[in-house]
Amino acid sequence: MNTRNAIQPSNQPAVLSVAFSATRNRFITGLSDGFRCFRTDNCFTTYQPTLPSEGGIAIAAALDDRYQAYVGGGRAPAGKDGAVIFWDALLGKALNRFDFHEAVLGVRLSGRYMVVLLKERAIGFEHQELERPSLPTPPPDAADDDGSPETDAEVLRGPNLVKALYPTSPNTYALGSLKGDLLVLPAQTPGQVQLIPLHAGSKRVLRAHNSPLRCLALSDDGTLLATASEQGTLLRIFNTRTTDELAEFRRGVDHAIIYSLAFSPGNRWLACTSDKGTLHIFDLRPPDPATIAAEQDRLAKERQQQHRRSQSYATHRLSGGTAYENASSLSGGGGGGGNVSLGRSSPASATGTGAGTGYQGSVQEYYGLRPVPTSASPPTAGVGISAMAAFKASPWAPKVLKDVRSIASAPFYTGEDGPYWQGGAGHSWTTTPSGGRKRVRNAAATLPNDPSGRPPKGVLAFKPTGNAKDDDGGDDDGAVVYVVGGGRDARWEQFALLPTEGRGWVLVNEGFRKYLTRQFVD
Repeated sequence: MNTRNAIQPSNQPAVLSVAFSATRNRFITGLSDGFRCFRTDNCFTTYQPTLPSEGGIAIAAALDDRYQAYVGGGRAPAGKDGAVIFWDALLGKALNRFDFHEAVLGVRLSGRYMVVLLKERAIGFEHQELERPSLPTPPPDAADDDGSPETDAEVLRGPNLVKALYPTSPNTYALGSLKGDLLVLPAQTPGQVQLIPLHAGSKRVLRAHNSPLRCLALSDDGTLLATASEQGTLLRIFNTRTTDELAEFRRGVDHAIIYSLAFSPGNRWLACTSDKGTLHIFDLRPPDPATIAAEQDRLAKERQQQHRRSQSYATHRLSGGTAYENASSLSGGGGGGGNVSLGRSSPASATGTGAGTGYQGSVQEYYGLRPVPTSASPPTAGVGISAMAAFKASPWAPKVLKDVRSIASAPFYTGEDGPYWQGGAGHSWTTTPSGGRKRVRNAAATLPNDPSGRPPKGVLAFKPTGNAKDDDGGDDDGAVVYVVGGGRDARWEQFALLPTEGRGWVLVNEGFRKYLTRQFVD
C-alpha cells in the first residue's frame, strides 16, 4: 500500500458514484463538482453540464444521452440528499424534482419507470407527458411572421406519476435492479428477493440466501437473476419466471464484499468483482457432460497413439542384432537354454515384464546408473483419474470441493484510496474537561450506498452488441468486459475473454485509462 501523502492536494475531482446507462453504451459518474457522462468503449466525455448549484453529486444515473437523474452529496453537496433531480441534457435544465424528506440511497431508470431507493422502501414513478413551459416573448413583428405554427410548446416525457411504494428490509447498500417492466428488490425478510412486475402481475418472493443480500443483478432480457450475500462466497442464479434456482457458483472460501454482478448480452457469462481485487467469469451454459467425455476419450486415444509412436527406443532394444538379443539366446529366451543368474533377481524383473510391456530394461537401469526411458512405461488403459478428482466424486467429499468455480479470472485495479479520500483532516484537537488538549480521530465521510465510505470500485458491464444475431453467436466466441472504479484514482479497464486450446478460456487485461485525465496504457 502506498502510504505517502501528496505534498500538493490534487485539483482533480473525486468520483463518488459510477453507473452504466440502460444500454451500457454510456457510463455516468457523480463527482465532487458535478457529474459527467462518458462513452463506455473509449471513455471520451460526452456530456458535462453546468448545474444550477455547485457542489458534489453522490448519486447519478443515466437513461440515455439525453436524460439523467442525480442527487446531491459529498463533503460539499450540490443539493439536498433527499431530493432527486430529473435532468434533460438537450434543454440543459431540470424537468422535475422529487423531495422525499429522507436520504435517497439509489436511483434506477428505464424507458418507462424511475425507482427511488430509500432505506426501508422503494418508490416507483411512471413516465408521463410533460409540457415544456414556453418563456413569455413579445409578439413577433409582421415582417418576421412567416405563418408557421408555434413550435415552442414541445411535449416531453419524464417520471411524474407515482406508481407504488414497495417495503423492503433495511437496504443499506441500495440494492435494486430494473430491466424493462421487472423490478427486483430485497424482500422484508433478510436473504429474500421480491420480483415485482410493474406493468401487470403479482409480486413473487424467493429465498436466495440465509444471510442478508449484498449484490443482485438482472439480465438484459429480465429472465435471469444473480444474487450474492454478505458472506460473498456463493453466487446463485434464478429463473425470474419460475423462481427456480438454475445454478450455484463458488467465488471462493474467504469472506468477500461483492462489488458488482453482470450478465453478458446472450446470457452465456456472469461476471463478478469483489474487494479481493479479482474479476471472475462464470459459464452459465457449460458444455454437455457427454461432449466432455467424448473429448476426453479422443485426447486419451491421441496420447496412446503418440506413446506407441514414441517407443522407438524400446523397439530398437528388442529388435534383432543387438546385445540383448544375443543375451536372450544364451539365457534361453530364444533357444530354450537355462537362465543366466547374476547373483540376485534379474534386471528384467526390475522394470516389469507384464503383458504389453515388452521392454526388459538394462543392468545400468537396474542399479540406478541410468534412468528408465519414458517410452518404456506401459500405456494407460483409459483416461487417468487423479486422487483429488476421485475424492471429489466420492460421496464423502465436502461441498466446497464439488462447487462449480469460475472458468477464468484476472486482477483488476482497486486503487489506494485511504479512508479520507473525499478530503478533510483525519484528526482534530479538542479540549478536555480538565482544560487539556486531546487529539481525536475524525469520522470518514460516508456515501449513500456505503456507510463505510469506501469509493466505488469494480462496477461491471459487458460490451453491448448491435443486434440479436450477435447476441446468439458472440458469447460463444468470448466477450469484452468493462470494469470502472471511482475515488481519487478513477480508472476504466477493459478485459477480453478469449478461448484457448482444449476448450478452455483465458481472461486478458487489454488496458486501462484514467478517464478523468484521458490517459490510456496498453
